[in-house]
Amino acid sequence: MKKSRIVRDLACFTIILTLLSLLVPGCSLAARNSYDHGNGSQNQYMHESTLVSYNETNNVSESSSSESDVKQEQKNLSTENRSEASEYKQEKKQFEDELQSHKQEYNEAKENFLKIKDRIRAKELDSNSEEAVNATKSYLNSSINYMIAHLSNVESNMEYSNGNETNEKVIVIDEKIRLLEVEKLNVANTSSQGELLVVVRSVREIWNDAEKISLSSAGQTVSEKIGEFLEKSESLSERLGVEIKDLKETGVDTSELEIKLASYISYIRSAQEKKVMADSLYSGENVTREDMRTANNYLRQSLNDISKANKLLREIFVKLKNYETEENGTKARN
Repeated sequence: MKKSRIVRDLACFTIILTLLSLLVPGCSLAARNSYDHGNGSQNQYMHESTLVSYNETNNVSESSSSESDVKQEQKNLSTENRSEASEYKQEKKQFEDELQSHKQEYNEAKENFLKIKDRIRAKELDSNSEEAVNATKSYLNSSINYMIAHLSNVESNMEYSNGNETNEKVIVIDEKIRLLEVEKLNVANTSSQGELLVVVRSVREIWNDAEKISLSSAGQTVSEKIGEFLEKSESLSERLGVEIKDLKETGVDTSELEIKLASYISYIRSAQEKKVMADSLYSGENVTREDMRTANNYLRQSLNDISKANKLLREIFVKLKNYETEENGTKARN
């Protein structure tokens, strides 16, 4: 009977350990338990688990601008916008520091929890002893704190990205944070491993809902940025087509330029197709984590197409500039 109880107690500990390892940011199966290997930062989790993050919104802007565009954007950037960007960077640094602090607390609590589990296995400690229950409470509380810090970081990114339905999503994330705070109160009122297991399962439900919202919101924000760039690319390709045609009428061999432009247009269309496929998944009902992973992969492919298109665009600009320099030189000699 005693052996059966020990097995049952260890099973309870194992379930709690497994559930929390799957829930805490950076410890999902999709991230290959990267947290346990020291790579559990929020950005690592977002990148490995979903293949796309809010950081990608900056990448779209950077990769979709020629050097002159970037300089012009910097020139047009108002003092107010620069101040806002500076405040966001400071806020983000603060969130990242807090996240690292909670990560360390989680690691320490988990290590202690595992030691307690080993002592129970060795029949040195009762699973419902005060020491064992407190160790589990500490582990669970540190996990919840880490989740809240992660969601607060996500919330900040949502507000700064200013994507569609941002306010609604922020309200939902706020509610999930509030519910997690309530679960911390429930942890304080528990007195056994069984009661703590009930809290863990409740936390799992809250976290899974919050995770879907944060991940889909990140992907949708990137998709919006991609859409903005693709709209500009369509008119740009038309202007380049006209410029190349005019150049050809002057007797210049523009075959290489025409091939590059055709390839550029092909990559842009491919990027648009991938974006549409991603959007169709994001807008679907009862979206699963696998759906989001697939959608975010489409966005990765779209970004890759955009990167290739911009490489061609730079080559076209250089070629056109060379023709312009040659033409000006010829006029000067004449």
